[in-house]
Amino acid sequence: MGRRLTAGIAVLLAVLAMAVPALSLTVNEVAREVRCPTCNTPLDVSNSPAADRMKIFIADRIAKGDDKQEIIDALVVEFGRGVLATPPKSGFDLLAWIVPIVLVVGGLAAIPFVTRAWARRRADEPVPEIAPEDAARLDEELRRRDP
Repeated sequence: MGRRLTAGIAVLLAVLAMAVPALSLTVNEVAREVRCPTCNTPLDVSNSPAADRMKIFIADRIAKGDDKQEIIDALVVEFGRGVLATPPKSGFDLLAWIVPIVLVVGGLAAIPFVTRAWARRRADEPVPEIAPEDAARLDEELRRRDP
């Protein structure tokens, strides 16, 4: 009898432990991950009729015990991948994550080369000669300025 009671309690605790994450999931947590298909704004801030229906759908799925990813997957099946707020990190969509990083790193790496080239170009430019009358006027201005 003791083993059965212990096993029953363990099963009950396991079931409760699985239900707790589903109960703690809110509609807004899921809505932040998807976009409204009609106005293309994040679902958590959209007030369109389609967004309201999607929020009701999310609430129903949470009540049934689905986790966040299951709900998002169901929304993708219904509306397509365009409903995702961020592109998936797999396949061709991985480029949306990699290309900006490569561009930023490449731009930062190019800064020393570009600045060095600009400095060389300025050093190679000839310094224009100052006209004799301008040089005399400059000397006069500097003499008046010094006490």
